[in-house]
Amino acid sequence: MSDHERFGNVSGSAGQIGGPPHTSSAINPGFLGQAGEQSGMSGGSVMDQAEGAAGTVQEKAGQALDTAKEKMSQVTDQATTKVDAGMDKAAGGLETIAETIRDKGQAIGGEGGGVQSAVGTAADKLDSAAQYLRDKDTDQLMTELEGLVRRKPVESMVVAAAVGFVLSKVLR
Repeated sequence: MSDHERFGNVSGSAGQIGGPPHTSSAINPGFLGQAGEQSGMSGGSVMDQAEGAAGTVQEKAGQALDTAKEKMSQVTDQATTKVDAGMDKAAGGLETIAETIRDKGQAIGGEGGGVQSAVGTAADKLDSAAQYLRDKDTDQLMTELEGLVRRKPVESMVVAAAVGFVLSKVLR
């Protein structure tokens, strides 16, 4: 047996040793037909099984993706509902603090007009903040907060630290 017979046609391009040159990167149906004939199945049957398996995998992947999207939507809705409830609770707390400040300011009323004016201004600011929280939904609030932090990062950190400190003292 000659080398040509033993190794086939090696003069083709890389990856085409021992067979006819292929003009596309797709699976050669003739090859599948030969493989199917050797295994007792027709080439069309092999192709049909491969296409059926690919379709089944694609369908299962689509179902899994749909399920994951649905679960993510449910989790997002639950989180948004909880945040909205928390914002309403915070607004109520701000209103309560504002009322308490007003009451304390009126009790101090006779001692100095400047103190009462400052206390009234602080209470009004707290009422304004409470109304702001009630008027905004979670998405609007997050968008505005992100914009503020991007524009003024250092000031945002200072305010966050101050608010955290005040809330820790008030809520004890």
